[in-house]
Amino acid sequence: MIIDNDLLTCKEIKYSLQDDITDVYYTQSVEEAIHMLQKESYSLVIMDACLSQYGGTALIQQIRIMNPLPVLALSETASTADKVAALKCGADDFLNKPYDLEECLARAQALMRRYTQLNHITGRNYALVSHGNLMLDTARRQVTVGNEKVILTKKEYDLLLYFIKNSNRVLTFEQIYNAVWHEEYLMDNSTIFYHVGNLRKKIKVDWIESVYGIGYRIRGIN
Repeated sequence: MIIDNDLLTCKEIKYSLQDDITDVYYTQSVEEAIHMLQKESYSLVIMDACLSQYGGTALIQQIRIMNPLPVLALSETASTADKVAALKCGADDFLNKPYDLEECLARAQALMRRYTQLNHITGRNYALVSHGNLMLDTARRQVTVGNEKVILTKKEYDLLLYFIKNSNRVLTFEQIYNAVWHEEYLMDNSTIFYHVGNLRKKIKVDWIESVYGIGYRIRGIN
């Protein structure tokens, strides 16, 4: 994702970096950027370190809270002190404007490569799955609600992932049991009740709705 007030910078980097295996998105709005980062998975942020809508260092800190993905900061006015502040807040690299496009792309690709390798990620298998303020890192099987990490058992995690992947659907007890436990369904729902009850307590959400006698409805988040 590219976050920059300068539309030319956004388009130049996007169309140079994008290829068959790399999707690049840009926005000039910090609010939209935060919304997109909450909803979708990214492996790199390239951003202006001096965004007028929001302190650049504050945005870097916000990104770090949401997801520890690499950040390449750009600036045409930053002093040495500003660069140091950005790096201390979590930026992984810094590049002055006007930048050499080839150098910018090389730095971006190096950061993405390092990120995917450190997280044992290949291709597009680095997806984060989100539902409202809940985020699942499917590569590391980690769950966060807001800014807090939530510890789930294996079955609770599998159940949560199955629910989120089937949002806006009514899931029967049999469907749930077959998908999560991979065993023959014997009409005993006590195991499902137990795990769903624990899951609701831990993640504190209201979108897992009971459908009496059938199963659960997973309400989507608008």
